[in-house]
Amino acid sequence: MIAVYCDGLCEPNPGGIATCGWLAFDGGELLHRHSSVVRRGSGATNNVAEYGAVISALGWLLANGYASRRTVVHSDSQLLVYQLAGKYVVRSPNIVPLHAQTLDLARMLREVVFRWIPREKNAEADALSREAYRNALGGQSREERARKLTPLVARVGVDLYVVPSQSNPRKLYAVNLAENTCECPDFRVRGRKLGYCKHILAAREFSRTA
Repeated sequence: MIAVYCDGLCEPNPGGIATCGWLAFDGGELLHRHSSVVRRGSGATNNVAEYGAVISALGWLLANGYASRRTVVHSDSQLLVYQLAGKYVVRSPNIVPLHAQTLDLARMLREVVFRWIPREKNAEADALSREAYRNALGGQSREERARKLTPLVARVGVDLYVVPSQSNPRKLYAVNLAENTCECPDFRVRGRKLGYCKHILAAREFSRTA
């Protein structure tokens, strides 16, 4: 059995840089790992990135002689898995063609099962999608990006700051250091678990030097 683990992200979401990462295993042995940019700007979303990962993985399997093997595709996107399983209706104009393309590719393989897994069991694919995002930004880590934002931070109250989006400086995010929260999409999706995002890091650095 071929086991594929896929993930995707878009920062900021929507309209930012959508990237994907995936790994394919044959009986526990790594066959291939991949990370890339799926889309930039208009039309780029987390869901587009998630579909991009699956499309890329299935395409690779077909191109490399694995069409006759049973394949299980794992994703931590419940929306993607349920849409591909026919449990959810696809309504987004951006997703309709990607959904159709994914199913077309799946039909070319012997058997494909789409399976949801918790985010913590998809860490390697998540890391690959983040690697692609960092590479798209010139290889910068979240900490490095935070340092570039620090001079642009403005204090608006006690422990309250506004920090601009790195991809769209006109977009401002409110950071509350007392509550350790940020309004940015990255914090809502992943930052709560990590305990920070680049905007929180930038505000912390600003507060130490101001």
